[in-house]
Amino acid sequence: MLKDRNEITLNELGNNGKTVYLYYDEMVGLYLAFGLSAYYITLVMDPFLSYSVEMQMPVALLKRNQILFLRQSLRKVEHRPKDFYQFELRSTIGEFGYSKWAQNVREKHTHI
Repeated sequence: MLKDRNEITLNELGNNGKTVYLYYDEMVGLYLAFGLSAYYITLVMDPFLSYSVEMQMPVALLKRNQILFLRQSLRKVEHRPKDFYQFELRSTIGEFGYSKWAQNVREKHTHI
């Protein structure tokens, strides 16, 4: 089952502008990134994107080969197998462009 939703929200609200948090969802067998973490991932790869109505933020779904790419491209800070990853980008991105990107993801999701 997906990690505690409150923890995900707190991680994204407190994101330092260069951290990528990934959470493993056993039901679908994929790692998920929400909010700013999902945004930062789109700067280094092209994941499948959707909008989580429950979490009220964009979500990126990552396949195994994409996780391997992130492990080679970013600095791994923490990892608990089939539970959680934390990566650091090489430089701080912040929230520049995030609002427009998130709105675009949300609009595309509602028109499916």
